[in-house]
Parts: sequence; C-alpha cells; structure tokens
Amino acid sequence: METLKYAVHAYAWTTSWRDESLELIDRAKRLGFDAIEIPLMELDGIHPLKIKERCEAAGLGVCTSTVLSDETDVTAEDAETRQRGVAYLEECVRTTAAMGGTGFSGVIYSALGRRIDAMPDERYYERAATCLRQVARTAQGFGVTIGLEPVNRYETFLVNTCEQALRLREMIAEPNVRVHLDTYHMNIEENDFHEATLKAAPHLCHVHLSESHRGTPGTGTVDWDGVFSALAESGYSGLVGMEAFVDIADSLRAATCIWRELAPSSDELLTEGLRFLKGVEASARRTHG
Repeated sequence: METLKYAVHAYAWTTSWRDESLELIDRAKRLGFDAIEIPLMELDGIHPLKIKERCEAAGLGVCTSTVLSDETDVTAEDAETRQRGVAYLEECVRTTAAMGGTGFSGVIYSALGRRIDAMPDERYYERAATCLRQVARTAQGFGVTIGLEPVNRYETFLVNTCEQALRLREMIAEPNVRVHLDTYHMNIEENDFHEATLKAAPHLCHVHLSESHRGTPGTGTVDWDGVFSALAESGYSGLVGMEAFVDIADSLRAATCIWRELAPSSDELLTEGLRFLKGVEASARRTHG
C-alpha cells in the first residue's frame, strides 16, 4: 500500500507569497515534505512559472488553496458579487495549472467569516453549487481537482462538517469536485474522527493535519489514530498536509486567533509533527494493510 504524500502550507513561514518566498520550496524539501501548498489570496504577487520551475528543480509537488471574501462571495444575494467570485476562482484554477498543480481547495463556497441571522436555507447551497459547477467545469479543462474544505462554525455558516461538504459536492455534480478535511475544524464540528474520515475517504483530495490548538500534532486532543486508521482502511494514498501558524505576522494573527506561542519555531513544530504523524500512519498501515 502506498504511503501518504505530505504537504506543508506556506503559511508556516509567510503570510503573503512573493518571489522572495521561493526559497521556502527548498526549505520544505529539506524538512522532508513531498509538496508545498501555496495560498492564492493575493494573485498579483504570484508568478506561477517561477514556482513550477523551482518545485521541479527541488522534486517537490505543489497544490493551492484560498478563501472567499465579501467581495467574491458565491453565496451573496447579488449576482455581480457571485460572478466576481466565479471569475476569481477560475483565475485561481488557471494559476494552479500554470505552476504544475492539479489540486485547488479551501473555503471556496462562501465568504470566510460571514455571519447570517438565521439558519442557512437552500438558496445559499444552490448559489454556491451553481457557481462552483461553473468553476469545476473550467477546472476540468486544466486537469485541476476542486476541494471543498469544511471549517468550523466561527469561520463559515455553510459547510462545517464532512456530511455538508459531501452534500454540496453532490449538488455541484461534477467529477472533479472532492472534499478537503481539516482535523482542527473536525475537532470542533465532528462527533467522530474515524467515522467522518471514512465517510469522506472515497471523495478525498486533501487532509489538513492540524492539532486541536494548532500546535504540534500529538500534543492536543485530535484523535490521530481514528483519522489514520480510516485513511488506511479506505486505501487513501493521496495528499495530506500540515498548517503551522508560529512564525506569522501580526496581520494574520486575528484571522488565525493565535495569541500565544505554540512552538519555538515553525520548523520545530513541522519537524516534530511530521515525525509523529508518519509514526501514526505507519502503525495504522501495519494494522490495516
């Protein structure tokens, strides 16, 4: 059985990707990662060909992610905002393909942090599904898979759980739309790590392996045995990734709600966390392989 491919989010070291961030590709490789996840929130500063060349030289894979804002919210009431969201996500798809990536995911179904005054009704899901169907069809032409990432109730009103992500995926009804789990958010929203991961497994494209407090994996309350046993049982051998928010600028502190030191450095968190996670993976594969 193939082992998992481990990515690291560039937010471990930078809050804004620029050409000077290219050295992080080599850093990720030195730390033992198989891929790097590039944030696409600021497309103007990203030169995909440079990223592609650097990743190919390092022998490192690449994937991308983003979140929607109030200006690009595909659940917005007005059609103009929704169309801006579609245009932005399609540009993200083209950028992903240009840097050699085949996976693009994130909070792409509603504006991050948006609050509404009542339970979300079908209109919100239908708006998101209609817009993302258009994006997915564009992505098919570029060979890019779209991942829906459920996040916690404080960050979105629409997709908090694996089950909700699977429902939206079914509404979109395009073959290149999949699910991207994140254990930090699962720790808040899911009743059972193993059950949720197993349910998502046939449709997974990525899993963020983040601890309950976003510190070093293995030092919090995430049920890592449950997650990895489900991945092993299902035969999943795709991408998983680590997010670390230690060496971050104050501009990202409010967005991540990190108000204390989680580790001496991102490198230490990533190194120790990767060692722990690979150990849990190996144990799970021995049991279920």
